[in-house]
Formats: sequence, structure tokens, C-alpha cells
Amino acid sequence: MDKDKLCEKLTEHLEVVKKCSIQTEQGTVLLATVLESRYPYVYPRDSSSASTLFRQMVEKGLDSNDNAFNLLKGTAKFIAFVQDENGQWGQRYGLNGQNKSIYIQEDNTAYGAIILANYLLACYSRQEEPDELEDYLNRIKKAIQYALKYFYREEIFLFFSTTGIHESAIEKGYSIWVNHVYILFFNLILQLTNKFDLKGLFDEELSFKCRFCQSVHRRFILSDRFVRRITKDGTFDLRPDVTLISPVYFQCKEGHCDSCVLDENPEIIKNSVNFMVDNLWDSELGMLQRYLPFTEDIETHIHAGNGPWIQYTAMLAQYYYQTGAVERGDTILDQIDKYRTDEGYIPEHLSTKRRFEEFIRLEWEVGLDAKKEFHPEIVLPNLSYDFIVDELFFMKKSYDKIRHEITEEKKTVIQFAIPLMWSHVEYAKALIARYEYQSTKKKDTVDLEAIVKS
Repeated sequence: MDKDKLCEKLTEHLEVVKKCSIQTEQGTVLLATVLESRYPYVYPRDSSSASTLFRQMVEKGLDSNDNAFNLLKGTAKFIAFVQDENGQWGQRYGLNGQNKSIYIQEDNTAYGAIILANYLLACYSRQEEPDELEDYLNRIKKAIQYALKYFYREEIFLFFSTTGIHESAIEKGYSIWVNHVYILFFNLILQLTNKFDLKGLFDEELSFKCRFCQSVHRRFILSDRFVRRITKDGTFDLRPDVTLISPVYFQCKEGHCDSCVLDENPEIIKNSVNFMVDNLWDSELGMLQRYLPFTEDIETHIHAGNGPWIQYTAMLAQYYYQTGAVERGDTILDQIDKYRTDEGYIPEHLSTKRRFEEFIRLEWEVGLDAKKEFHPEIVLPNLSYDFIVDELFFMKKSYDKIRHEITEEKKTVIQFAIPLMWSHVEYAKALIARYEYQSTKKKDTVDLEAIVKS
């Protein structure tokens, strides 16, 4: 694929992302889905992943019309607008910046700051000094100070979390995902410090950066692979989970510590990814499930019927491209393409008619799904019941829509939350990873030919 073809494909995905966005005086409201779909909210987690794509496009010369940069700038403005005075960010926000959070979710404070950092670094690559520089740096400073004070556990050198990527109690404790989010946060702080010559602004935070990073890598390794979580009482959670890809997904080429455990033991990543794929690959639909579902487990959310999740599967494709397994990456993207809608939209996850009907019978109709969704261990204290009613409304609306598709349209494969902005973002990042690998390989071939000729 040449650069022009890549830009054409990236534009297709960016157009879907733009359909999930709304321009306001407070900035770009980057919704998880289009307004009429399942998640009409701004999630700092999803927006953070999008901000990484936008920055990649800017820095790699793939943003000829400034569409990605403008989305990044607008998203950063909105995220700055909704930051709490104490420095933290919540799980999700409404169109006007209202905090619509349901869950305790400690990694959002990192996500918000990552968005601001990605914007500032994108400006640097454009050789611009943004007007927001001082304000955003102060907001990033407040965010890391808040996280260190309330989420970091000095005794074990890890960040504690109640929920994270899965928004369920299955993550409570010290999760590999959340701690790698904070590694990325620290690495971006170091990049900002170096590129903008900040002269001591983050000295306190960076003084223990390498110690923290090394602690994360060592704590989560057991028997030559990663584990997804250390529970709050110190037990290793050995179950397969897509979060085992965290060390690769959040890996940062700039700002990482010199003595990295992963550099010294590359087989650990390979072992972890193979374990994840062996256990989570959906044999019927293809692609990765997020974890193994168990209906009877209150901590395991089935979510409208189990099946593969597109954004995590696209992350796996990125890994394959980065490691030169191009055919494997292509196979995954081809598999994702099979489940696009006629408009080219990519859903959040898939299920089947049989799995969905089992979910309705065993979970939704008896209230178990709601118990899992609003498990008292994971929801915010003193949560307004209005928030629960709103969420139940969207849940029922989406399940009724699937029932209609099964009954009237005779669908046997369920596509949930269409389009999901995050799925399009990760697919686009996979395309960039493929292009970069091929470009590097081509350059190496040219260099080798020059050496032979000389």
C-alpha cells in the first residue's frame, strides 16, 4: 500500500469519527458512537485512543487537510473544559460537559492528560507553540499530582483501580491495563519536558518514573508471561484477558527507561500474546473475545451475548504488523471487514442469535445483567438513581433493537453499538502500523542493495 492509498483509507475512517463528533463552544464532543446509538457520551478512554491516532497522522505526514489535527485540538479543548478543579477526570461526559460517570475508574485521570499531551506534542511536530501550552501543562501537572496522591500505592509501586477498560469488578486491584496507561502518561510527560524545555516543572513526578516502570513490568510477570491483574489481597489473576496486550499497546518509543525489562525479555510479550489468542479466539465468529465469560460470575459482564470485540482485535493486528507478521495482520483486518455494515461502519462487538437469546433468558429477564452493570463495588458513591435509569433505558433500547433484527430481519449475527468510534480508530492505527513496517522493510532492502553494489 502506498502513502496515497493509505491516506485514502485513513480518510474513510476519519469521516466516521467525524460523524461521532459534535462541534460546540467548549470544543469537539467526540462521542463513543453516533448520537442515536448505544453510547452518546464522551469517554476519555476512547478519546485518548483517538488522540493517539490523530497525533500519529500529524507527525507522519498523513494529515494533508488538517482534519486529524483539528479533531485533536477540539477534543483537547473539550477534555480540558470538563476536568475537575482537583485535577481528575471521570468515566464519561454529556454533550454539554456534564459528568455522566457511573463507575469509579481511576485511569481516566491519565487519559485526560494523555489527550492534552498528544495535542501539545502534535503542535511541536508542526513547529507551533500553542496558545494553550501553559494552561494544558498546568492541567497535566494537576492530573498527575492527583493520581499520585489518591491512586498510587507507594508500598507496592503500582496504581490501584476499581474498574478500568472492562468497567467491571473483574479488574479491582492492580490491573496490567491501568498501570500501563500510567506508564504512557509518564513517558508523555518526559517527552513534553524534553521538547518544550520545561526546566523542572515535572521533576518531582519524573524522579521515580523508571522505578515505577520497572516495578510494573516485574510485578505483572509470572512464569514467562504477563498476568492481567494482582487482586487487592495480592493474588495473581491468571485468567486470559485482552489486557495482556497492554505492554505493547501502550509502548512508547520515546521516553521509555533505558533498562526496560521488555527489551531484555522479548519472549514475555510473545508468550503473553500467544496465550491470549489461544484462549480468547472466537472459533465461531473469529477474532478476540475480551475475556472468558461466565454467566454465574457477578464480576463477568456478558454484555448482550458474548463474542469478539473489534477494537481489541484491531490492537492485535497492530502487534502483528509491528512484528512483521503481515499475513496475520491482513487476515484479521479482512475478518473485521466481513462484519462492516453497508455504510462501512464497524461495531463494538459481535454475538450470535443463540448467544444473545441465552443472555436475555439467563441475565436480562431475571435482572442479573442490571446487577452486574450496577454492582455496588464499582459504582460511584451516592450515585443518583437518575443515572441508573438513563443507562437502563439505553440498555433496553439496544436489546429491543437486536430482538427486532433477529425477528424481522432474520439476523443470526449480532452487531452491537454501530459505529463504534474506537473500533475505527484502532483499525486506522493498524493500517498505519502495516504501512510503517512495509516502509521500513523497503528501506532496509534498498540499503542492503546499496551495500552489495558498493
